Amino acid sequence: MPNVIYLLVFDRHLAEAIVSERYPSEGPHYLEKIIQAGFDVPQPHQTDLNHELLRNIDAICGSPAEDFLVRFMNVFYDVIAAEIRTPRDLIRLTNALSVTWPGVGGEVDRADFVAVEALRLFRPGVYRAVRDNKESLCGAGDKYGRSGRDLKAETDALFLGSVDVKEHERMRRVLMRLFPRLESVWNNLSYGEDSVSKWTRERLVCSEEHFESYFRFSIGDNVLPREEIEALIARASDGEFVKQKLREALAITRKNGKTKAMLILDELNFHAEKILDKDVEPLLSAVFELGDELDVESDKAGAFDIGNNQLRIHWLLRRLTLDRFDLGSRSKIFIEAARKAALSWLLDFSQSAYGDYHPREGKNAEPEEKCLTTETDAKSLRQTALSRLRAASQSDELVRSRRLAYLLFMWRDLADDEGAEVRAWTASRMKGDAMIAVFAKAFTSHSWSQGLGMAGLGDRVAKRNTRAGVDSIDKILDKAAFRARVEETAGKNTQDEAGAAVREFLAAWKRQDENPHD
Repeated sequence: MPNVIYLLVFDRHLAEAIVSERYPSEGPHYLEKIIQAGFDVPQPHQTDLNHELLRNIDAICGSPAEDFLVRFMNVFYDVIAAEIRTPRDLIRLTNALSVTWPGVGGEVDRADFVAVEALRLFRPGVYRAVRDNKESLCGAGDKYGRSGRDLKAETDALFLGSVDVKEHERMRRVLMRLFPRLESVWNNLSYGEDSVSKWTRERLVCSEEHFESYFRFSIGDNVLPREEIEALIARASDGEFVKQKLREALAITRKNGKTKAMLILDELNFHAEKILDKDVEPLLSAVFELGDELDVESDKAGAFDIGNNQLRIHWLLRRLTLDRFDLGSRSKIFIEAARKAALSWLLDFSQSAYGDYHPREGKNAEPEEKCLTTETDAKSLRQTALSRLRAASQSDELVRSRRLAYLLFMWRDLADDEGAEVRAWTASRMKGDAMIAVFAKAFTSHSWSQGLGMAGLGDRVAKRNTRAGVDSIDKILDKAAFRARVEETAGKNTQDEAGAAVREFLAAWKRQDENPHD
């Protein structure tokens, strides 16, 4: 038709291929009959694609803070931009981010998240290898101490098997940028625990704690939401707020059986440097006051875990004080924090402070820069702990303690009277059956064991072993009199929990008498 122009936009190679299927003899000539004037649109400049992608990332994920800008751009150019070659690539990644980013929001590092999404879309083989091999990627260094050509070959096969050989070097750089641990394999470089703490603090994909958030598009219950830890840091001087959050967290049991309070203590350790100097003492005072409540069985170390909540508090107080306060200043902080400290935690801490100057046999005293308090304050804390113990013995506080056995032995050490004072107290308490049950529980411990079996075919489940802790019990009570009262109480065959505890303890004691070397 006159004065009508048709503008056709199409992929020439694709169109020619389709026409050739229908009209094999025509091929490219068929299109020439239709198209009077053809123009090849040039490929967009990589710079233009980069700028547009950065604009889209900013619109969806927000801009990185200035402190993280350099790392963001390093990841962007090494990992992300290299995969964006056409406008279609850019749109695919942008559309994916608009769906997946809201699920994790500020809980992950934006550079790492965009990078992992780019791998998912454009390098699915590498993405699956990364997703399925957390143990080989997170942390610092090879945990088995391996090195050399064999490990390099093994790592190449694991992560680069789906990559063209010509791109191996670039993909190594990609993976090392995201997972520094691989630098120990490919570049013979290594990182220390300080780096691991930093990666965890920044919630990078190479952090064991945060790795899975990048692949499930949501944070699990093994990660504390960023806004919660930021609120704790901002209100660290509000003791009531801190105690409320920790108590609420103690009531929340995660899928692994451990409490959310454990997560909070771990996060406070990672972010200790963000807590202001003026907030250190009020924060420690609140934590010290809850010290015994935080000592829960579920958060104690298992076969492959390290530490418990008491140790986490020890790590925290050192992270908060040793590198920022001189000895006199931190000693004042600890004396103030100890004023309302829970009984068992007070003894634990005072023992630690005193041990800096008076270590166990075979150990050296700590240098001043590593001591928690002055020697004078360390001695004062011991006297305070002894006074608190004596006061607790006159009420139900001592009897109610989960660590009664520990407290009784500590009483003997602090009183320095060969156990006269504590033995007098235990003798007065052994008259009641209820107290015999309390003692029985206090001196009963459990452990778990698994048989290795023949040819490696060991037990699939662990067996619980019960032990009576009576080896040194005569230091704090009359052992013969206690045995007689235990047998007397067990003989009454009461069917309540207290009676069961006494019978379990007595059975374990008898087994140990029969097999003293087990």
